Amino acid sequence: MVVFRVPGRGYCCICTSSNENDRARLKPANRGVASHLNRGGGEPRSGIVERQSTTVERIMSQGDQEKSMDKKEIAEEEREKMLNAENTKHTVSSTAPDSESEEQKPKKKIPIGGIKMPGFCRTKSKEPCKDDESKPADSGDAEVTEKNAKENEQNVSSEKAANTPSKDAKEKEGRKGFLDAIKLPLVSVFPRKKNKEGEVELGTTGAAGLASVETLDDGAGDKNPVGSEDGMETVRLDGDAPDAIDSPKQHFLIACIAVARRNLFVLVATLCILLSVVIIVCVACVGPRKASTQPIKDGNYVEAVTSCGPVQGVSEDGAFAFRGIPYAVPPLENRRWQPAEPLRRIERCWTDTYLAHNASEVCVQRDASGGTIGSENCLHLDVFTPELRYDSPLPVVVMIGAETLTGGSPGVMHPSAKLARVRDMVFVRPNFRLGIFGFLAAEPLSRATHPPTSGNYGLSDIIAALQWVQLNIENFGGNKQSVILWGHRAGGTLVSTLVGIRRTKDLFSRVWISSGSAIFPGRDLEDSEKLNDQFLNSIKCSDAACLRGKSVEELMDSVPDTWYSGNGGLPEAREATLRDRRHEWLVLDRAILQEPVGRTWTREELPVKIVMGTTAHAGAPLKYLNSNTTLNSTQVEKLVRESLLGTSGLAEEALKRYNATLKGLLSMISDIRVICPLLTVARMRTTIPFYVATQPRGQFADPDSDAAAILGSFAARTPAEKRHVSAMQQLFNYYVWHGEVPQADSNGVKRVLIVGQDTLPELDYPNCDVWIGKDIVPAYGRID
Repeated sequence: MVVFRVPGRGYCCICTSSNENDRARLKPANRGVASHLNRGGGEPRSGIVERQSTTVERIMSQGDQEKSMDKKEIAEEEREKMLNAENTKHTVSSTAPDSESEEQKPKKKIPIGGIKMPGFCRTKSKEPCKDDESKPADSGDAEVTEKNAKENEQNVSSEKAANTPSKDAKEKEGRKGFLDAIKLPLVSVFPRKKNKEGEVELGTTGAAGLASVETLDDGAGDKNPVGSEDGMETVRLDGDAPDAIDSPKQHFLIACIAVARRNLFVLVATLCILLSVVIIVCVACVGPRKASTQPIKDGNYVEAVTSCGPVQGVSEDGAFAFRGIPYAVPPLENRRWQPAEPLRRIERCWTDTYLAHNASEVCVQRDASGGTIGSENCLHLDVFTPELRYDSPLPVVVMIGAETLTGGSPGVMHPSAKLARVRDMVFVRPNFRLGIFGFLAAEPLSRATHPPTSGNYGLSDIIAALQWVQLNIENFGGNKQSVILWGHRAGGTLVSTLVGIRRTKDLFSRVWISSGSAIFPGRDLEDSEKLNDQFLNSIKCSDAACLRGKSVEELMDSVPDTWYSGNGGLPEAREATLRDRRHEWLVLDRAILQEPVGRTWTREELPVKIVMGTTAHAGAPLKYLNSNTTLNSTQVEKLVRESLLGTSGLAEEALKRYNATLKGLLSMISDIRVICPLLTVARMRTTIPFYVATQPRGQFADPDSDAAAILGSFAARTPAEKRHVSAMQQLFNYYVWHGEVPQADSNGVKRVLIVGQDTLPELDYPNCDVWIGKDIVPAYGRID
């Protein structure tokens, strides 16, 4: 027997004899020595410890031979007792497998303290070690305590059993001593499990090695230890994590799933909150939507509301077209040669739904063959929109097209419902008066008007159409704050005169001018009236009533031929003498135009943004654009020398700069008549980008090729033509949506954009400085 002190546990005794009788004889001695030591009697503890060491060494040497056999017998006895105890309580979660040997099972390591050595006292109590029947539980759990109590009952007498503490007290005392010995609970390392009765368990059993005592769970004492062959008892550890050192790491996904299962309620609540946030953000981004106002009738018709009554359009190509909507009072009878009057009075409106299904007639004008077409009752407009909606309104493009101020309207400017759908824009194309009905400035007409004025009736039509757009375009899905006024050729000339004047304030925000004229009205009303007396003498009228009583045919036949003559070809020598007496349709009427356009553009900051441009052959006469027309170098040289350039001594320089070919001749004409005059206007403001479309459509870059490319009517066949169309459309679309030309130089240095297959900024356009320096430009630029 060995008596020694265990730190933190008091004094304990160990019986090292392998003989059962010796162990029984030594029990009283153990009890006596322990009692003596605990009461402070006997010899000093140092002497006892020295005798303990000597005794242990002597007994250990004597029992080495019988150790192996004794361990096996003790292990068999304890295993049988353990099984009996487990069957009694019915709490054993698993039994030791008997189908396979311990050698075949994988060795598991267990912490130090998970092995019960025979005779080892685990109690923390300071009471002396008593007989076997009063020994506290070795492992600190309830099952081990019960098993040791049964063993003691077989070895002690009935009167000693009476002094044995109760079973519950032993369990509580053993558990307390064991828990106090643990520094770090195993629960911080291994997950807990619960059995069917709700008790915590750590896992399955098995052979194990030694590990740190700090890795034991305080709940390990709730299960029976399992005996091993060497007489030691092993504490059951968690089967999922056998050891904190040798166990493999769990996969991250598996660990996440395990955490999610343990925190299912929190996970579901978090997912619900996130889903609610996503739904709220989506609803906030989409925003409130108003109900659509485009009820389709019979599958083809749609209605919209205007200030003068409902109108019905048609469905075409996935979009909607409204054709022929009246926007002003018809200029008939007494309203002939009167400014346009918007439809404000209710008697001018309609009571039923206006059927805007078919296009209206164009205004009276002269066609290419010299005949008369159109009607005086022509103040109608067409609207093409991809959708009738009030949320997210689209930009609006108002198209003003005419080849000259006497005819050719709308020319190439033909929008469609498909174009509106593809570009996601709203297109508006109004008719306006032309020629003698649109721009006649005569003294009888001024005398019959208060205040006295005449002329520029076509400009008043365009202003009335813009006012209608501001009043009604929201009902067609358009944005009245984003109106782009696009004028092409003579329409560009009209648009240029409307920029910056008082009557058009806030009617549009951006302007696109293509192939317009740079010769703006500069004559006063009285001078224009005197020059137009030729027409009054031809019609034989001296008052407004006579003029309004004439038929359309009579009026058109009385117009002098010189008023129709265009500026085709190179400047002629006689133009120098007729410059002061040439006819101009536009006039400073003191009602719409009160000062020259150039003065308006340079005097103050313009309220709108402007883009100007043209094509490389915009001034080419129609007769030269025919594919069958051919000119050799001799013919080209003859035309140049017979023109104003030849009489001014500039023929040689012109032929040197341009090739003596038909294409060179058309480039020379276009530079003098259109491109360079427009460039001088663009130079008035450093913020005006200026483009030149150089890609030929066939043989030449004709006057309408840039507008055709924008509208999609450019029949591109070659890769170069397709790239040019794409470049023009990108230039126009970006300006419509964003109000900027990204390719333009913001500093105004490279202001010219050469649009071929791509858009390239250049410092200037070739040869323009020469013609400007020789005073050929802009003096001989195209008038209309």
